[in-house]
Amino acid sequence: MRILFIHRDFPGIFRPLAQCFGSMPDTTTLFLSERGGKSLKLPGVRRLRIAPTDLPAADAGDAGESIMSVVLRRGTRAANAMLRLRRDGFSPDIVYYPADGGYGFYARDLFPDALHAVRADWFSTQGESHLFFTRGAARPPADFAAGRARNLCRYNALGDCDLALTGSRWQWSQFPDFLRNRIGVIHDGVDSAFFSPDSSDCFPGLPPGAEILSFSCRGTDPSRGLVPFLRALPRVLNLRPGCRAIIMDTGKDSADSVREAVRGAVPETMRSRVLLPDFTLTAYRTMLRTSTLHIYLTAPDNLSAGLFEAMSCGTLTLGSDTPPVHEILRHGENGFLCDFWDHEAMAETAARILDMAPRFTGLRETARGTILKDYDLATQTRRHIMLLLDALERKKGGKCRHMQA
Repeated sequence: MRILFIHRDFPGIFRPLAQCFGSMPDTTTLFLSERGGKSLKLPGVRRLRIAPTDLPAADAGDAGESIMSVVLRRGTRAANAMLRLRRDGFSPDIVYYPADGGYGFYARDLFPDALHAVRADWFSTQGESHLFFTRGAARPPADFAAGRARNLCRYNALGDCDLALTGSRWQWSQFPDFLRNRIGVIHDGVDSAFFSPDSSDCFPGLPPGAEILSFSCRGTDPSRGLVPFLRALPRVLNLRPGCRAIIMDTGKDSADSVREAVRGAVPETMRSRVLLPDFTLTAYRTMLRTSTLHIYLTAPDNLSAGLFEAMSCGTLTLGSDTPPVHEILRHGENGFLCDFWDHEAMAETAARILDMAPRFTGLRETARGTILKDYDLATQTRRHIMLLLDALERKKGGKCRHMQA
């Protein structure tokens, strides 16, 4: 079997799948990407480059026109890479690429006989995600130009594909009715073996058993709630004099902006109780394992891995009361919910949970159980591969094959 992954970044969202296919006997796994470290390798996976795309200037004018220009440029560069593969005699059984970005724009034309699978993770609407930061107030029509243009790329991918998958029921619900019946739902999953509880873990510089309020962010992205968290933080520290806060930025080159935001929000007398450690995966896991309460905030958007990783570690979690979070976090059952915007209520809720934290052992176990049941990486990867192989067999008119676990 021959499979071709296409993504801007290597290995990006396709890492677990590419690793698994790369380990299969009698399988050729290729990966086309524009970006990714030269030293990064996956066993059994041959990586090929897509020529970099020149992006329009920031002041290029119409947002929709700029986006379509980028989509077509990316599509052309990826198509040229696929043409070289075809000339070398490569003919994939499966081509898998995101519906966004444009890298698979011409894939069907180059490999018409392959199974075309797309990752359909977002569809722009003028609903709750578009109006979240205006609190439901209408926005100028021009504000949706970029979303409208991006949707054209998604329409092209979904119209051409044999199999489309998205990561959650909420993401699925954002697509128009006539597209939903083409899209299946499967989350990538979280590495529950790595992100696991360990009561013996201890965060450097803090005593065992310290009361810790944790938060992770990717820079100052407004959709991930750093601002409302920082507005709530001084009140929590005031209500819980023994509490320490750990804020870990998982982004690249954004540490200075996060530190500046903390300095602007937290009184100088409290800053010694706020830790801003550098991100490493091990330090991040230790933060989650030792946290008394982790706060996870998001606008109506694709859920980041942080919620799943915290729950997988059995961390007591307070999440934003927004639709994507509802799908995973159930108030009082495997975590708690709070208003994204009401930082005063958030602080009061966090302080109450911290005060009662020893009583919530069962809730933490239920959070971990949620991940093991529905979001375990190894299980989800097997399910994902079965969806691809079954779709391939249907396309070929044969019976569904079954991969050994």
